[in-house]
Amino acid sequence: MTGKKVKLLDLENEQVAEGIVMSIDPKKIIMGRPIGHVYCEVSINYTNKPDALLFVKDDHRFRIKDAIGSHILWIRDYVLVDEAK
Repeated sequence: MTGKKVKLLDLENEQVAEGIVMSIDPKKIIMGRPIGHVYCEVSINYTNKPDALLFVKDDHRFRIKDAIGSHILWIRDYVLVDEAK
């Protein structure tokens, strides 16, 4: 999955953003916590729902629009590999 272009989905399975999976290493620390087996590290390239809430928030990032151009944690079950890209 690392290096793949993906679509990020919210809890209603609606697309909120597009990005690239940077890591699934469970020991790597992102946003102050290990990726573990639930999350993956994603670089956000585009958002179609800028006010969608992040699953994991920090002092500077609360919504998807705050995370454009940065790396965040996203729940793996809500990451869809973009086969069209």
